[in-house]
Amino acid sequence: MLAWSYTDATVKAAARPSEMDIGAGTCANTPPAGHSPGRGELWFVSVLVLLSSVMFGVFGVLAFDALTTIGWSMLPFLLMIGGLFYCALAYQVIRWGTAQRGRSVAQSWDQALLKANAPDVTVLIPSFQESRRVVIGTVLSAALATYRNKRIVVLVDDPPDAVEALAETLQAIETVRGWLRQAGIIRDTALAKGDRLSIARAYAGLADWVDATGRLIRSESDPSFAHVDDFMVNRVLNTLASRYRNAARRLIEDRSADIEPFRDALCCIATGDIQSFQRKSYANLTHAPNKAMNLNAYLGLMGKGWTIRKEQGRIKLIEAPAGTEDVYVPESTYVLTLDADSVILPDYILALVSVLERTPTAAVAQTPYLSFPGGPSPVERIAGATTDIQHLIHQGSGHYGAAYWVGANAILRMRALHDIATFRQDGEAKVTVFVQDKTVIEDTGSTIDLHDRGWHVHNHLTPMAFSATPADFGALAIQRKRWANGGLILFFDLLRSHFRHPRALRELPRLVVQSHYLLSPAIGNIGILGLMLLWTSTPHAIFWTPLFMVPYFLLYMVDLERMGYRWWELFGVSSLNLMLLPVNLAGILASVWQMLGGQRHKFVRTPKLATRTFIPPYAFLFNLTILLLMIGYVVSGLVERKLLGTVIPALNVLFYSYGIYRFIGLRDGFHDLLLRCGQILRLGSRKMDGAIAVPATASDTARLGNTGQALLSSAALPSLTSKENL
Repeated sequence: MLAWSYTDATVKAAARPSEMDIGAGTCANTPPAGHSPGRGELWFVSVLVLLSSVMFGVFGVLAFDALTTIGWSMLPFLLMIGGLFYCALAYQVIRWGTAQRGRSVAQSWDQALLKANAPDVTVLIPSFQESRRVVIGTVLSAALATYRNKRIVVLVDDPPDAVEALAETLQAIETVRGWLRQAGIIRDTALAKGDRLSIARAYAGLADWVDATGRLIRSESDPSFAHVDDFMVNRVLNTLASRYRNAARRLIEDRSADIEPFRDALCCIATGDIQSFQRKSYANLTHAPNKAMNLNAYLGLMGKGWTIRKEQGRIKLIEAPAGTEDVYVPESTYVLTLDADSVILPDYILALVSVLERTPTAAVAQTPYLSFPGGPSPVERIAGATTDIQHLIHQGSGHYGAAYWVGANAILRMRALHDIATFRQDGEAKVTVFVQDKTVIEDTGSTIDLHDRGWHVHNHLTPMAFSATPADFGALAIQRKRWANGGLILFFDLLRSHFRHPRALRELPRLVVQSHYLLSPAIGNIGILGLMLLWTSTPHAIFWTPLFMVPYFLLYMVDLERMGYRWWELFGVSSLNLMLLPVNLAGILASVWQMLGGQRHKFVRTPKLATRTFIPPYAFLFNLTILLLMIGYVVSGLVERKLLGTVIPALNVLFYSYGIYRFIGLRDGFHDLLLRCGQILRLGSRKMDGAIAVPATASDTARLGNTGQALLSSAALPSLTSKENL
């Protein structure tokens, strides 16, 4: 068994700071996610790893026998099944690392982080045409995070000519500002007086303010996002209201309690100047259409003064000497990057800054996010289950020192970002690249750069961040295609980085775990497709080896139960994964195309619409074709009385039938296929002259929402609209 591990001595058992005890500087001890891991889980996972390792050896013997008795024609099948065994065994080994990290324990806060001299944190929220309720939820959760010295900047990336979308985003930001001004008056009035009774009344008043804010959020709730609003109210606002009331009660009832910690904690409530920044308003900043460059544009301004200058009708930001600037962008010790569809719990910043302060070699501290619970659609629930399982995988990777930065939320050390910064020219803009955009998975590539310079990523055991999961198949396809693109490219960067160091052999386990993260999408998806297409009824023991995957599926079912799902939802997970097979393959092919010298794939954001998103026709046709092929295999096997050859195809018929019905929908699939054909016919009936924008019909645009044109372009018709890049 793989026993090499990497764990910071100072953060070996991290606590969950979800219930800070105001005045005591401590947190309640609650389990990290689902059921708390213990010795029983460690033994269980260890037995499964040992069993799978033995089975992998048996597979090797059977594979050799198959090659000698049947011939080399068996090699493709053996490679496919071997690749799947590798992915399954790697999952179990990484889960063993999760179990090894053990229970969380209570942890005391350093009261210095509540003082005025605590390290500065700048919260950066990249946003592109987000809805009002999405922006409000994210900005409000950041503003309510317990921390004194923080700034919040929403990096609004809407095109300047998208007047309505831009106005909606800015109005949402102003709404949160207005709410916080009310809380600021309550807080500052009490701090000015400074006596025990005033501070107690402030806590009680803030609790009432939090309750009122929750009622406002519920009043604007939409049925499609009601579960997200419920989470915001129940897990963030109600938690804070209870905490503030307890503090007020303790101040009144316990006259011996030291007032100073309560005063310090009060200074950390509803803090942070909220600003917005639009890089596309300035001609000399990069306008590259991806999240990484949106972050880089602002990070490059920090710590400097700037003059706003208008030249030939264009506005520019020009670096200015100290004392002459129009605007100064403060530097920060840490930067929190938070996606605009994510929510953090109140003690997120306090907990992770504590980790970074104690661990000087950590460049990134994060809590890999979970999905919002209670999603109303089948796609959102099952896709959320796969996301939540990944939380366990990220935690296990941390045991081997192989954790990757997960871009949805993380606190980054600015000194580490400066260590990996490079420079390049983007038109007339000279760009400092802190977060690389070599691929569309910018966080993964930047992690390799950080490891190369001696930094590491810390995964906090307790989940303290939650993010939206696509609610329909079309939106999920966009997200998962992006996730599958880039791993193959970055794998070679990882190899170069790893073997550049003298301890490369000693740290080989870390390389294995990191490689699995990059390669498993390609190995797993190609292996599944190959097994479906290459399946045969030729009698040999090797064809029973898929049963060796039983330990993997058993552990996966246990993990589903641990994360709040039901073990039988493994069926839905397997079915959805098959539906996403063409999507993942499309992302893998995009990586191969880029490696061969082709154009880098465009960054396409995951839409968040109350209505359904356009279903990629290639995915629908692929899944329909595989279903018909599997039915053909079953019929052929029955006719030829080769029952063994019908078992796997029959299972695939079941999975595909359920997946198309439950997650895609025959009616929706054919509707969008015809819509796409109409687009192609309209393009074909015109004389093409360069890139001609062909808008969808009014009814189509209304149905598809703000990002409909971008979604229609997902099947490689680049002339549909300029929005497709975003």
